[in-house]
Amino acid sequence: MRAILYGALVCFSVGASAQRYYSELFSEQDLGKSFAVQTHKVGDKCLTGTVVHTPVSSGELDYLQRQNETQIRRRTFGELHGGVNLFIIAGSVSTSMTHRNATDTLSLTSQLHLKLEQGYSALEERQVVAGYEDLSCGNDFVYQVRYGRDLFLNARLHFRTEEDYKKFVTKIKIRVLFFKKTKTKIKEIEKFAANAVLSIDANSNGALPAGLEQLMANNPKHCRGNNITPCLDTLQKLADYTFGGPLSSELNNLPKITRSIMIESYQDSGHYELSSLQGMQSSEQYSDVWLAIDERYGKAVRDVQRAEAFLAVATEDEQPDAQAQFDAAKVNLEEMEVLRSSCFADPNQPQCR
Repeated sequence: MRAILYGALVCFSVGASAQRYYSELFSEQDLGKSFAVQTHKVGDKCLTGTVVHTPVSSGELDYLQRQNETQIRRRTFGELHGGVNLFIIAGSVSTSMTHRNATDTLSLTSQLHLKLEQGYSALEERQVVAGYEDLSCGNDFVYQVRYGRDLFLNARLHFRTEEDYKKFVTKIKIRVLFFKKTKTKIKEIEKFAANAVLSIDANSNGALPAGLEQLMANNPKHCRGNNITPCLDTLQKLADYTFGGPLSSELNNLPKITRSIMIESYQDSGHYELSSLQGMQSSEQYSDVWLAIDERYGKAVRDVQRAEAFLAVATEDEQPDAQAQFDAAKVNLEEMEVLRSSCFADPNQPQCR
Protein backbone atom coordinates (compact mmCIF):
# COMPACT_ATOMS: atom_id res chain seq x y z
CA MET A 1 0.00 0.00 0.00
CA ARG A 2 2.87 2.34 0.82
CA ALA A 3 4.12 2.26 -2.78
CA ILE A 4 0.71 3.32 -4.05
CA LEU A 5 -0.08 5.90 -1.41
CA TYR A 6 3.27 7.62 -1.20
CA GLY A 7 4.80 7.14 -4.65
CA ALA A 8 6.18 10.28 -6.22
CA LEU A 9 3.83 12.11 -8.53
CA VAL A 10 4.96 11.95 -12.13
CA CYS A 11 5.35 15.35 -13.75
CA PHE A 12 4.58 15.77 -17.41
CA SER A 13 4.27 18.50 -19.97
CA VAL A 14 2.14 18.53 -23.10
CA GLY A 15 2.54 22.09 -24.26
CA ALA A 16 1.53 25.50 -23.12
CA SER A 17 -2.13 25.19 -24.10
CA ALA A 18 -2.76 21.72 -22.62
CA GLN A 19 -5.93 21.51 -20.55
CA ARG A 20 -7.21 18.69 -18.38
CA TYR A 21 -10.84 17.59 -18.28
CA TYR A 22 -12.14 15.00 -15.86
CA SER A 23 -14.42 12.35 -17.41
CA GLU A 24 -14.87 8.60 -17.54
CA LEU A 25 -16.47 8.81 -20.99
CA PHE A 26 -13.30 8.54 -23.10
CA SER A 27 -11.01 5.75 -24.30
CA GLU A 28 -7.89 5.32 -26.43
CA GLN A 29 -10.19 5.34 -29.49
CA ASP A 30 -10.74 9.07 -28.90
CA LEU A 31 -7.06 10.00 -29.20
CA GLY A 32 -6.55 12.33 -32.17
CA LYS A 33 -10.18 13.43 -32.30
CA SER A 34 -10.98 17.14 -32.37
CA PHE A 35 -12.25 18.70 -29.16
CA ALA A 36 -14.10 22.02 -28.97
CA VAL A 37 -13.14 23.69 -25.70
CA GLN A 38 -16.07 26.12 -25.97
CA THR A 39 -18.80 23.51 -26.39
CA HIS A 40 -17.00 20.51 -24.85
CA LYS A 41 -17.81 18.34 -27.85
CA VAL A 42 -15.65 15.67 -29.49
CA GLY A 43 -15.58 15.77 -33.28
CA ASP A 44 -13.80 14.14 -36.20
CA LYS A 45 -10.53 12.25 -35.92
CA CYS A 46 -8.12 14.59 -37.70
CA LEU A 47 -4.86 13.14 -36.41
CA THR A 48 -3.54 9.60 -36.47
CA GLY A 49 -0.38 8.15 -34.92
CA THR A 50 1.00 5.59 -32.50
CA VAL A 51 -0.70 5.05 -29.14
CA VAL A 52 1.95 4.87 -26.41
CA HIS A 53 0.99 3.77 -22.88
CA THR A 54 3.02 4.95 -19.89
CA PRO A 55 2.26 2.75 -16.83
CA VAL A 56 3.19 5.08 -13.97
CA SER A 57 1.27 5.23 -10.70
CA SER A 58 0.94 7.42 -7.63
CA GLY A 59 -1.66 8.07 -5.03
CA GLU A 60 -2.93 9.93 -1.99
CA LEU A 61 -4.98 8.76 0.98
CA ASP A 62 -6.65 11.46 3.03
CA TYR A 63 -9.07 11.75 5.91
CA LEU A 64 -11.78 14.30 5.14
CA GLN A 65 -14.57 15.68 7.29
CA ARG A 66 -17.64 17.84 6.64
CA GLN A 67 -16.82 18.45 2.98
CA ASN A 68 -19.50 20.13 0.86
CA GLU A 69 -19.85 19.39 -2.86
CA THR A 70 -17.55 22.26 -3.88
CA GLN A 71 -14.81 21.00 -1.58
CA ILE A 72 -15.29 17.42 -2.77
CA ARG A 73 -15.08 18.52 -6.40
CA ARG A 74 -11.94 20.57 -5.76
CA ARG A 75 -10.35 17.74 -3.77
CA THR A 76 -11.16 15.12 -6.41
CA PHE A 77 -10.72 17.00 -9.67
CA GLY A 78 -8.80 20.17 -8.86
CA GLU A 79 -9.60 23.60 -10.24
CA LEU A 80 -10.69 22.71 -13.76
CA HIS A 81 -11.37 25.94 -15.61
CA GLY A 82 -13.67 27.26 -12.91
CA GLY A 83 -15.41 23.92 -12.62
CA VAL A 84 -17.79 24.67 -15.49
CA ASN A 85 -16.19 22.18 -17.87
CA LEU A 86 -16.50 19.48 -15.27
CA PHE A 87 -20.27 19.86 -15.23
CA ILE A 88 -20.50 19.50 -18.99
CA ILE A 89 -18.04 16.78 -19.85
CA ALA A 90 -18.16 14.58 -16.76
CA GLY A 91 -20.29 11.46 -17.06
CA SER A 92 -23.02 10.36 -14.67
CA VAL A 93 -20.62 8.24 -12.59
CA SER A 94 -18.19 11.02 -11.70
CA THR A 95 -20.99 13.57 -11.27
CA SER A 96 -22.97 11.33 -8.92
CA MET A 97 -19.75 10.48 -7.06
CA THR A 98 -19.17 14.16 -6.33
CA HIS A 99 -22.57 14.66 -4.77
CA ARG A 100 -22.99 11.42 -2.87
CA ASN A 101 -19.73 12.06 -1.00
CA ALA A 102 -20.64 15.61 0.02
CA THR A 103 -22.19 16.65 3.29
CA ASP A 104 -24.96 19.21 3.78
CA THR A 105 -27.07 20.72 6.58
CA LEU A 106 -28.84 17.40 7.21
CA SER A 107 -25.82 15.14 7.27
CA LEU A 108 -22.37 14.85 8.78
CA THR A 109 -19.73 12.83 6.97
CA SER A 110 -16.28 11.56 7.81
CA GLN A 111 -14.49 9.83 4.96
CA LEU A 112 -11.34 8.28 3.64
CA HIS A 113 -10.54 9.28 0.06
CA LEU A 114 -8.02 7.27 -1.94
CA LYS A 115 -7.06 9.05 -5.17
CA LEU A 116 -4.95 7.04 -7.62
CA GLU A 117 -3.24 8.04 -10.83
CA GLN A 118 -2.50 4.93 -12.94
CA GLY A 119 -0.65 6.06 -16.03
CA TYR A 120 -1.79 7.41 -19.38
CA SER A 121 -2.00 6.71 -23.09
CA ALA A 122 -0.85 9.37 -25.56
CA LEU A 123 -0.92 9.77 -29.32
CA GLU A 124 2.66 10.08 -30.60
CA GLU A 125 4.25 10.32 -34.08
CA ARG A 126 1.14 12.20 -35.15
CA GLN A 127 0.15 12.76 -38.77
CA VAL A 128 -2.77 14.55 -40.38
CA VAL A 129 -5.38 12.16 -41.79
CA ALA A 130 -6.14 12.15 -45.50
CA GLY A 131 -9.14 14.27 -46.45
CA TYR A 132 -8.91 16.49 -43.38
CA GLU A 133 -10.18 19.41 -45.49
CA ASP A 134 -13.66 17.88 -45.41
CA LEU A 135 -13.64 17.24 -41.64
CA SER A 136 -14.54 19.39 -38.65
CA CYS A 137 -11.21 19.69 -36.85
CA GLY A 138 -11.51 22.86 -34.77
CA ASN A 139 -8.37 24.05 -32.97
CA ASP A 140 -7.67 21.34 -30.39
CA PHE A 141 -7.50 17.56 -30.13
CA VAL A 142 -7.47 14.78 -27.53
CA TYR A 143 -3.79 14.20 -26.81
CA GLN A 144 -3.86 11.97 -23.72
CA VAL A 145 -6.25 9.63 -21.96
CA ARG A 146 -5.26 9.38 -18.29
CA TYR A 147 -6.24 6.51 -15.99
CA GLY A 148 -6.99 6.43 -12.29
CA ARG A 149 -9.47 5.77 -9.53
CA ASP A 150 -11.20 7.58 -6.71
CA LEU A 151 -12.36 5.42 -3.82
CA PHE A 152 -14.42 6.88 -0.98
CA LEU A 153 -15.20 5.16 2.32
CA ASN A 154 -17.88 7.12 4.15
CA ALA A 155 -19.31 7.10 7.65
CA ARG A 156 -22.30 9.42 7.68
CA LEU A 157 -24.87 10.56 10.21
CA HIS A 158 -28.21 11.46 8.64
CA PHE A 159 -30.39 13.84 10.65
CA ARG A 160 -34.13 14.41 10.35
CA THR A 161 -33.94 18.16 10.95
CA GLU A 162 -31.37 20.94 10.83
CA GLU A 163 -31.98 21.49 14.54
CA ASP A 164 -30.82 17.94 15.29
CA TYR A 165 -27.77 18.50 13.09
CA LYS A 166 -26.81 21.81 14.74
CA LYS A 167 -27.27 20.35 18.23
CA PHE A 168 -24.96 17.46 17.40
CA VAL A 169 -22.11 19.48 15.85
CA THR A 170 -22.30 21.93 18.77
CA LYS A 171 -22.07 19.25 21.45
CA ILE A 172 -19.70 16.71 19.88
CA LYS A 173 -16.08 17.84 19.72
CA ILE A 174 -14.36 14.61 18.67
CA ARG A 175 -13.43 13.63 15.12
CA VAL A 176 -16.78 12.08 14.49
CA LEU A 177 -17.18 8.48 13.31
CA PHE A 178 -13.51 7.54 12.81
CA PHE A 179 -12.22 7.29 16.35
CA LYS A 180 -10.93 4.89 18.99
CA LYS A 181 -13.95 3.35 20.66
CA THR A 182 -14.55 4.01 24.33
CA LYS A 183 -17.79 3.61 26.26
CA THR A 184 -17.77 7.31 27.11
CA LYS A 185 -17.43 8.47 23.49
CA ILE A 186 -20.02 6.02 22.18
CA LYS A 187 -22.47 7.02 24.90
CA GLU A 188 -21.93 10.71 24.12
CA ILE A 189 -22.54 10.24 20.39
CA GLU A 190 -25.61 8.08 20.94
CA LYS A 191 -27.07 10.70 23.27
CA PHE A 192 -27.00 13.49 20.70
CA ALA A 193 -27.63 11.28 17.65
CA ALA A 194 -30.68 9.50 19.04
CA ASN A 195 -32.90 10.65 16.16
CA ALA A 196 -30.25 10.15 13.46
CA VAL A 197 -29.07 7.17 11.41
CA LEU A 198 -25.44 6.17 10.98
CA SER A 199 -24.70 4.77 7.52
CA ILE A 200 -21.56 3.36 5.92
CA ASP A 201 -20.91 3.24 2.20
CA ALA A 202 -18.10 2.73 -0.28
CA ASN A 203 -18.19 4.15 -3.80
CA SER A 204 -15.83 4.71 -6.68
CA ASN A 205 -15.66 5.82 -10.30
CA GLY A 206 -15.08 2.15 -11.15
CA ALA A 207 -15.85 -1.30 -9.82
CA LEU A 208 -15.15 -1.88 -6.13
CA PRO A 209 -12.50 -4.45 -5.16
CA ALA A 210 -14.02 -7.88 -4.47
CA GLY A 211 -12.89 -7.90 -0.84
CA LEU A 212 -14.46 -4.50 -0.21
CA GLU A 213 -17.75 -5.56 -1.81
CA GLN A 214 -17.82 -8.68 0.37
CA LEU A 215 -17.05 -6.70 3.52
CA MET A 216 -19.83 -4.23 2.79
CA ALA A 217 -22.31 -6.99 1.96
CA ASN A 218 -21.67 -9.05 5.11
CA ASN A 219 -21.58 -6.37 7.80
CA PRO A 220 -24.05 -3.80 9.20
CA LYS A 221 -24.18 -0.59 7.15
CA HIS A 222 -27.09 1.22 8.84
CA CYS A 223 -27.56 1.77 12.58
CA ARG A 224 -29.89 3.89 14.62
CA GLY A 225 -28.12 6.78 16.24
CA ASN A 226 -28.84 5.45 19.72
CA ASN A 227 -27.19 2.09 18.93
CA ILE A 228 -24.15 2.66 16.71
CA THR A 229 -21.83 -0.10 17.97
CA PRO A 230 -22.61 -2.61 15.16
CA CYS A 231 -21.65 0.00 12.56
CA LEU A 232 -18.52 0.98 14.47
CA ASP A 233 -17.45 -2.66 14.28
CA THR A 234 -17.90 -2.46 10.50
CA LEU A 235 -15.76 0.69 10.40
CA GLN A 236 -13.01 -1.11 12.28
CA LYS A 237 -13.05 -3.90 9.71
CA LEU A 238 -12.85 -1.29 6.93
CA ALA A 239 -9.83 0.29 8.63
CA ASP A 240 -8.12 -3.10 8.93
CA TYR A 241 -8.87 -3.83 5.28
CA THR A 242 -7.50 -0.45 4.16
CA PHE A 243 -4.40 -0.09 6.34
CA GLY A 244 -2.16 -3.12 6.01
CA GLY A 245 -4.93 -5.23 4.52
CA PRO A 246 -5.56 -6.53 0.98
CA LEU A 247 -6.89 -3.27 -0.51
CA SER A 248 -3.63 -2.40 -2.27
CA SER A 249 -3.20 -5.74 -4.04
CA GLU A 250 -6.87 -5.89 -5.01
CA LEU A 251 -6.73 -2.42 -6.55
CA ASN A 252 -3.65 -3.39 -8.56
CA ASN A 253 -5.54 -6.34 -10.03
CA LEU A 254 -8.45 -4.25 -11.30
CA PRO A 255 -8.48 -3.10 -14.95
CA LYS A 256 -7.51 0.53 -15.49
CA ILE A 257 -10.30 3.02 -16.12
CA THR A 258 -10.29 6.50 -17.65
CA ARG A 259 -10.13 9.33 -15.14
CA SER A 260 -9.42 12.34 -17.37
CA ILE A 261 -8.20 13.54 -20.76
CA MET A 262 -5.62 16.09 -21.86
CA ILE A 263 -6.33 18.48 -24.73
CA GLU A 264 -3.65 20.14 -26.88
CA SER A 265 -3.88 22.69 -29.67
CA TYR A 266 -2.88 21.85 -33.24
CA GLN A 267 -0.65 24.92 -33.16
CA ASP A 268 1.41 23.64 -30.22
CA SER A 269 1.51 20.22 -31.84
CA GLY A 270 2.92 21.71 -35.03
CA HIS A 271 -0.06 20.86 -37.26
CA TYR A 272 -0.79 24.39 -38.41
CA GLU A 273 -2.86 23.27 -41.39
CA LEU A 274 -5.54 22.04 -38.99
CA SER A 275 -5.89 25.23 -36.96
CA SER A 276 -9.27 26.79 -37.61
CA LEU A 277 -9.86 30.52 -37.64
CA GLN A 278 -13.60 30.10 -37.19
CA GLY A 279 -14.97 31.68 -34.04
CA MET A 280 -17.15 29.62 -31.77
CA GLN A 281 -19.80 30.77 -29.36
CA SER A 282 -18.62 30.69 -25.79
CA SER A 283 -20.59 28.61 -23.30
CA GLU A 284 -19.57 30.70 -20.29
CA GLN A 285 -22.86 32.59 -20.39
CA TYR A 286 -24.62 29.41 -19.29
CA SER A 287 -22.39 28.62 -16.30
CA ASP A 288 -24.91 29.92 -13.75
CA VAL A 289 -27.66 27.77 -15.27
CA TRP A 290 -25.52 24.65 -15.22
CA LEU A 291 -24.36 25.31 -11.67
CA ALA A 292 -27.92 25.79 -10.39
CA ILE A 293 -29.11 22.58 -12.08
CA ASP A 294 -26.13 20.67 -10.77
CA GLU A 295 -26.81 21.82 -7.20
CA ARG A 296 -30.43 20.69 -7.46
CA TYR A 297 -29.27 17.35 -8.82
CA GLY A 298 -26.83 16.98 -5.94
CA LYS A 299 -29.55 17.58 -3.36
CA ALA A 300 -31.67 14.90 -5.04
CA VAL A 301 -28.77 12.43 -4.83
CA ARG A 302 -28.35 13.04 -1.09
CA ASP A 303 -32.10 12.97 -0.45
CA VAL A 304 -32.18 9.40 -1.79
CA GLN A 305 -29.25 8.41 0.43
CA ARG A 306 -30.94 9.92 3.48
CA ALA A 307 -34.30 8.30 2.78
CA GLU A 308 -32.61 4.95 2.18
CA ALA A 309 -30.84 5.18 5.56
CA PHE A 310 -34.03 5.87 7.50
CA LEU A 311 -35.85 3.12 5.61
CA ALA A 312 -33.11 0.61 6.45
CA VAL A 313 -33.64 1.04 10.22
CA ALA A 314 -37.42 1.67 10.18
CA THR A 315 -39.59 -0.21 12.64
CA GLU A 316 -42.77 -1.89 11.48
CA ASP A 317 -44.77 1.21 12.40
CA GLU A 318 -42.30 3.51 10.65
CA GLN A 319 -42.05 1.38 7.51
CA PRO A 320 -44.95 2.85 5.45
CA ASP A 321 -43.85 6.48 5.83
CA ALA A 322 -40.18 5.62 5.33
CA GLN A 323 -40.95 3.67 2.16
CA ALA A 324 -43.10 6.49 0.79
CA GLN A 325 -40.33 9.04 1.41
CA PHE A 326 -37.76 6.78 -0.25
CA ASP A 327 -39.98 6.20 -3.30
CA ALA A 328 -40.65 9.94 -3.65
CA ALA A 329 -36.93 10.72 -3.40
CA LYS A 330 -36.14 8.20 -6.15
CA VAL A 331 -38.78 9.68 -8.45
CA ASN A 332 -37.40 13.18 -7.86
CA LEU A 333 -33.85 11.99 -8.62
CA GLU A 334 -35.00 10.39 -11.88
CA GLU A 335 -36.68 13.65 -12.88
CA MET A 336 -33.57 15.65 -11.98
CA GLU A 337 -31.37 13.31 -14.04
CA VAL A 338 -33.55 13.99 -17.09
CA LEU A 339 -33.57 17.74 -16.42
CA ARG A 340 -29.82 17.86 -15.92
CA SER A 341 -29.13 16.00 -19.16
CA SER A 342 -31.57 18.16 -21.10
CA CYS A 343 -30.35 21.50 -19.73
CA PHE A 344 -26.69 20.71 -20.22
CA ALA A 345 -27.44 19.96 -23.87
CA ASP A 346 -29.64 23.05 -24.36
CA PRO A 347 -29.61 25.55 -21.46
CA ASN A 348 -31.97 27.93 -23.27
CA GLN A 349 -35.04 25.83 -22.45
CA PRO A 350 -37.55 27.54 -20.09
CA GLN A 351 -37.39 24.71 -17.52
CA CYS A 352 -33.65 25.31 -17.13
CA ARG A 353 -34.05 28.80 -15.73
